Formats: sequence, C-alpha cells, structure tokens
Amino acid sequence: MKKALLISICLVAGLSVWARETRESSVLAWDSLRHEVRLGYGDPLFESATKYEITHIGKPNTEVLYLTGHLFAEYQYSWLWWLSTGMQVDFNSMGWRDLRDPAPTHNYYNLSFLPTIRFSYYRHPWVTLYSSAFVGLTINGGTETDPVRHKKTICYPGFGITALGVQVGHKGFFGTVEIGGLCALQNENDIVMLMSRIFSISIGYRFDKK
Repeated sequence: MKKALLISICLVAGLSVWARETRESSVLAWDSLRHEVRLGYGDPLFESATKYEITHIGKPNTEVLYLTGHLFAEYQYSWLWWLSTGMQVDFNSMGWRDLRDPAPTHNYYNLSFLPTIRFSYYRHPWVTLYSSAFVGLTINGGTETDPVRHKKTICYPGFGITALGVQVGHKGFFGTVEIGGLCALQNENDIVMLMSRIFSISIGYRFDKK
C-alpha cells in the first residue's frame, strides 16, 4: 500500500514538473516567434454545388470546367500567448459552360480581404488549438453581368469563422487543419459564398522581427 502511494506521488510530481516545463517552453517559444505567415487551400464544396442546374428530365444544364478551390495567404502577429491579429487574403474561381447555349464559357472569381482575430486556448511546443473570426470585403467579378446592378464587379461584406483549428509544428515551420466557413452576401437573395471553405489546410512559418 505504501509502495503504491509512493509511486502515485512520484507520478503526480513528475507530471506537474513536465506540465510546468512544457508551459514555460511554450511561452518562451511564443514570446520569441510572434510573427507568422502561412499559405493554404480550402475546399470548393459550396461553389461546386451552385452551378449544377438540373432539368426536368434529370440531366444537367451546365458543365463545370474548373474549380480552383480557395487559395489563401495570411499574416498573424501574436500580442499575447492566446491572442493574435492579422490579415487574410482568399481567392477562388470557377468556370462553366451552359449546355443549352453555344455561347462562350463563363467564369467568376471572389477575392476577399479579411482582417482576422485568433484565440488560442491550448498551446504546447508542438500543438496549438485555436478558433478565429474574420470580417472584411469580398470582390466578386467575372464574365456575368449582375441582373440587378448590371455590373460585372461588385463588392460584398465578407465574413467567417474558424470553429476549430489545429496547428502542429515546432519552432519555425508548422502545418494546420481547420474547420469553419466563409461567407459573402448582401441579403438572402444576393449570395456569392455561404459557408464555403468548410475544410482547409495550410503550411506556415513563425519568426521573430530580427
């Protein structure tokens, strides 16, 4: 009994020391590497679903020619170990052909500029868990003319969240996996993105200002 109690005490003490050292090394790593840049790719699930119009006989009216998915770049600066802010730029595009019309092909693009705030609620030298929110501007353009404003390039409010992000890496280089969504719309009848980019991955690099 005494031996089991002694082993338990040693284990608890060892875990406490390990947790304290891990915490200290994590804070030191954050304090010296406050700048972060990354490049990523997100899924085009929303975009791939919007142009498949179905006829009454069950055949598609459109043929999707290409989908870029979401290509994005981001910069973050860590103010505290749990708080960082930055800017994200996201681009996606799609091309398609109307099977009922021999006219040239169509395309559109969305270019979003999104100031971002990120909250990290678990930080380890190798793993960080976080959530983030972003609000900004989305520029929508392409070959189609908007039926209401009769313009080919229109600005929309852009916004979204990262519900859960996992960052894995040590010191400089890292990779991330995120679950969230990106939206851009004027109202319920004027939508260019709605919970797009649900899943995304990225690679990045942390560094100091020297």
